Amino acid sequence: MAVELEYGEVSAVDHMTCRIRVRLDDRDGVESYWLNVPQRNTQGTQRRPLMPELNEQVAVLLNADGVGGVCLGGIYSTAEPPPVVDEDTDYVRFSDGTISTYDRAAGVMTLDCVGALLVKCGRNITVEAGEPVVVKAPSATLDIPQVTLNGDLQVNGDLGVKGNVSAAGAVMDAGGNSNHHSH
Repeated sequence: MAVELEYGEVSAVDHMTCRIRVRLDDRDGVESYWLNVPQRNTQGTQRRPLMPELNEQVAVLLNADGVGGVCLGGIYSTAEPPPVVDEDTDYVRFSDGTISTYDRAAGVMTLDCVGALLVKCGRNITVEAGEPVVVKAPSATLDIPQVTLNGDLQVNGDLGVKGNVSAAGAVMDAGGNSNHHSH
């Protein structure tokens, strides 16, 4: 069975069946039949990446009669060049503006999410870093029944406590007050 490599623009997307139709450049804009979009995993481990978008340039393999075929994937062109040309950078920009990059030369992974970020885990989460960790936010809430801190705690600013404070050692105030004062 002979197959032909052709190019065109996505004209329809069926998200339920992971298929697309393509307006074929070499066939005067004739629209293909529904073409499968290959997936990396479909059993056991299942993966469903984003489908090609309407008007996206794609390469397809078609049967000689043009009826059956498969989409090979999107292609860049002079009209739509790659967003990054650095050979060491893996780059994903979603249509909402969220960007995920990995620069293997620098060893830096970045996620710039325009919306919310949710991390869920059914077991433990461990964060390890070889250098200091900085968290920047207008505020933070830890909704945790118990927190254990192994190490020193320094607070630069006011400390408000609602509830009792228990201490196993002396409580000292550098301002001159201590636990040895009398009323």
